[in-house]
Amino acid sequence: MKNSFRLLSCFLVVGCSSSQDDLKNRDVNSLYKKARTLLSEKEYTDAASEFKNMEILFPYSSKSTEGQILSAYCYFLAASYMDAIREVNIFLRYHPSHKLVPYVLYLKAMCLYMQVSSVGRDQKIANDAKHVFVELVNRFPESEYYRDALQRIVILDDVIAAHEMSIGRYYQKNKSALAAINRYTLVATQLFHTRYASEAFYRIAECCRSFGLVEESENALAVLERQYPESVWAKKINRPTKK
Repeated sequence: MKNSFRLLSCFLVVGCSSSQDDLKNRDVNSLYKKARTLLSEKEYTDAASEFKNMEILFPYSSKSTEGQILSAYCYFLAASYMDAIREVNIFLRYHPSHKLVPYVLYLKAMCLYMQVSSVGRDQKIANDAKHVFVELVNRFPESEYYRDALQRIVILDDVIAAHEMSIGRYYQKNKSALAAINRYTLVATQLFHTRYASEAFYRIAECCRSFGLVEESENALAVLERQYPESVWAKKINRPTKK
C-alpha cells in the first residue's frame, strides 16, 4: 500500500511551492502548514479538519482542491472511511477531469476495501469496492494504481464468491435446492476464475440430481472435469456404475 500512495507524497511536496504573495494565500498557507504538522504527528482527524477548513474558508484558493484531497486522505488514515468517501465524492463531482482523479478513485476504492466484512455477512461493500476498482482500471489503464487495483479485484471476487457459496450451501442443506443452484450458478458463470468455481459446478450437479435432473447434473460434472480437471472437486466425482 505504501507504494500505491507514492503519488500523493509527491503531491504533498509540490503543494508547498504555491505563491504566498498576498494575505489570503498566506492565511491559506498557514492552515496548510498547521494541517501538515498534524499529519506528521499522526493526528489524522485533526489534520483532516484543518485541510477541510482550507476548502471552506478559501474556496477560490488554488490550495482548496489540495485541501479536499488531503482531508480525504487523513480521514482514510484515521479509519474514518465514510468521512473520506464523502470528501472524495464531492471532489469527483466538482473536479471530474482533475489530474489526480486516478488517485482519488483509488482512495475511494481502498476506503471501501478496508471495510469488507467476513464471508458470513452482506458483501455489498465488497461489490461496491470492486465497482470502483473496475472503473479505475477501465478509465486509467496507464495509472500507477492499475496493477494493484487488478490484484484487489481478484481478492474481492474471491470474497464475493465465498459469500455466495456459503449461502448456497445453507440453502442446499435446508432442502432449497433451486435457491442454492441460483447462488452456485452466479459463481460458476460470473466468478469462474475464483477458487470456488469448481465446487460450484459440483454443487450444481448435486442439486440437479436431487431434482432427478440427471442430464443437467452430468452436464455440470462434464464442465467440472473439462475446466478444472486437477481440482479436488473433480476428483470427488463418483458416477454410479452402469449395469
